[in-house]
Amino acid sequence: MLEPDEGKLSSPVLRGLGRSNPTRLPDRSYMRCIFCKAESTASRSVEHIVPESMGNSNHVLPLGSVCDWCNQYFARKVERAVLESPTFRLIRASMEVPSKRGRVPNWEPGDGTVRPGYRLMGRFLAKVGLEVLSFKTLGVEGWNDEIVEKVELDELRNYARFNIGADWPFTTRTLHPVNAELAEGDQTFHLLHEFDVLLTERSEAFLVLSLFGVELVLNLGGRSLEGYREWLEGNGYASPLYSAKNA
Repeated sequence: MLEPDEGKLSSPVLRGLGRSNPTRLPDRSYMRCIFCKAESTASRSVEHIVPESMGNSNHVLPLGSVCDWCNQYFARKVERAVLESPTFRLIRASMEVPSKRGRVPNWEPGDGTVRPGYRLMGRFLAKVGLEVLSFKTLGVEGWNDEIVEKVELDELRNYARFNIGADWPFTTRTLHPVNAELAEGDQTFHLLHEFDVLLTERSEAFLVLSLFGVELVLNLGGRSLEGYREWLEGNGYASPLYSAKNA
C-alpha cells in the first residue's frame, strides 16, 4: 500500500512530514529529466514536488530528476502564477505561510479571491502528479528510465511542460476548512498539503493532492475521470488519502 505524504504547519511553527520517503536515492551516474527527457545528470536545481511557498520543505526529488531548464520554467511560468493568484495569496497570508525567501505575501480585500485559471491549475497538477509518481518509485531500481520511457505518460508531461493538448480535467472538493486545527498526540497543527497516488481496479493511477484542505484529483494516464468516480462510489465517497485504497 502506498501511504500519503504530508506537510504540516504546527502552531505556530512550520514543519513537513513524509511518512513514505524512500530509504535510498538513485545513482546519479546518468539521469534524464522526467519532463523533457534531456540528459540532466549535471543539473543542480532542487525540485520541490509542492512549492516551498505552499509550506513544503521535505518532499523533493533527487538532483537530476528535473533538469535546470524545466525546474526554472515551472517556477516562473506555472508555480508563480498559481502562487500569485488572489486565492492563494489570501490563504498564505492568513495562515502566514512564507515564501522560500521567508516573506509572507500581502493580500488586501480589493485584491479579490479569483482562483487560478482551469488550464493553469491543470498544468500545475500534471507537474505535481508526474513528480509524485516519480517520488513514489525512487526506491525501485531503474525508476528514472521507467518514468522517462513510459509513453503512456508523454501526453501528461507535454501538457505540463509544453502546454500541448486539450485541458486536462481534474476534480475538486473540500475535505476540511483551510484553517482547521488538527491534532497528533499532544501537538496541534494545520495541514498544508498531502499527496498520494490512487491505483484503481482499472489499472489507472490518479494523483490525489490536498492543498489547504481542498482535494484535487487528476488521472495521470489520460483525460478521463470515470475510474475515480467509480472508486468513490465503491468506497462511500471517502477521500483516498484516508482509506485503504491500494490494499
